[in-house]
Amino acid sequence: MQKAITLVGRSPSALLTELSNLCLPEPSSKTLLFTLAPSSNVTQRQLSALSTSLTKHFPVHVGCIAAPVPLSGQRPAHCSVSLAFVDGIPFRSTIPGLPETQVGRWHAGRNRSFSESGAHPSDNGSTNLDPADMLGSAFMSDGKIDWEKVWSVPSSSGLKSEPDPLPEKLRNLEPPTIGSIIYFSDKSPEGISRGLQNAFPSAHKLALLASSTPFLTGRPFTLFHNGRVHSSGAVGIAIPSSTPLLSLTFPPLVALTPSLPITSSEGNLILSIDSRNPTRLLLSAIQEKGLSFCPNTTLAGKEGAFYVGVIENDKLSQVHRISSGDPSRGTIALDTNMAPREGSTVRLYHLPKTSNVTTSTISDSTPKRSLSLLVSSEIEPLPSPPLESHPGDCGTVAFDSFIAASENGIVLSPGNSFTSTNMPWTCTVPGGRVTLHWDVARN
Repeated sequence: MQKAITLVGRSPSALLTELSNLCLPEPSSKTLLFTLAPSSNVTQRQLSALSTSLTKHFPVHVGCIAAPVPLSGQRPAHCSVSLAFVDGIPFRSTIPGLPETQVGRWHAGRNRSFSESGAHPSDNGSTNLDPADMLGSAFMSDGKIDWEKVWSVPSSSGLKSEPDPLPEKLRNLEPPTIGSIIYFSDKSPEGISRGLQNAFPSAHKLALLASSTPFLTGRPFTLFHNGRVHSSGAVGIAIPSSTPLLSLTFPPLVALTPSLPITSSEGNLILSIDSRNPTRLLLSAIQEKGLSFCPNTTLAGKEGAFYVGVIENDKLSQVHRISSGDPSRGTIALDTNMAPREGSTVRLYHLPKTSNVTTSTISDSTPKRSLSLLVSSEIEPLPSPPLESHPGDCGTVAFDSFIAASENGIVLSPGNSFTSTNMPWTCTVPGGRVTLHWDVARN
């Protein structure tokens, strides 16, 4: 990474003013990786002017519309733009993912549209099986469902297992030469994340799930790639270098239980923790803390949300939100496609609703020459008059750091030297943060 910049300002015009004063690399020398994060009162014309200023000046680029970088002690009402100039191989993916998980059961989901690019699932070397078809094939003659058949389908069903699909630009790369892959995706990243993990096991793969933009641009998501705008799929860049340093940061989660082993799980369900009923274990811990929880629903209690954290080497390596629990059956459903496997060590956690998860993200503690992706809180926009523009009125300028956020979450698949479990997982806990740091001495 040659240069990284994060700007936060009151308006797009303030950001444009700051950008014009920066000494940026020549357009032909690097690939631009960027995110645009407008506040709720930004107009389409203002957003267009900001995106055009970047994409026209740097024709080789990948980017997306994200959420404003949260600042300490205030709502993220400012606009932000994050830029990184890197040597790498940009790519565009139309590899389909899986429908979103629904409270621990298979369901009929939407089929991704490929009309904008003219591509079909077969274009990426895979034939997809819709989850509805999988469920249909599991019906027995008496109308009941053969759940053993359902659960025998691997979590990556819908994706051809051998070989895994890859974007065309990445198919001829030598895996040991790639140290990291950064990409922006819609909310169905399973296809591309699995393909990247199997093809580049030693590289860190990190994705930002782009912010939802139907009321801003008329698209469900807004992705940029070399002069074109896309509504689905993924765009990204593979960076040839040594593998960067990786660090995980989570908000102030409150542990409800000690470390316990997973003794049974299937799909996104935890069936047994330490040979005990998971939901009753959770309810007991909640009662001891004087909190509340609504079982059999997807809603957490008034005090906040509850999570299952995976522990490796006495540190949190993954955190999954609990979407529902059933005291009679004992199962806990997680907001993920795959629950921690049998033998994993976990703790149950609580994130208080009053927790300050919008800690300062632009500070002296942010490593130089780094890239940080974080999960922002979902905040409903408040009606407010447009902010007046003042030349140079930029809240914060941070050089040598790329910082971007999204309310939809981030996907991490660490290289095999970082953890024993390097399969892709999605972090949706507000305040969760992943940072890649390129050590100048190592590259």
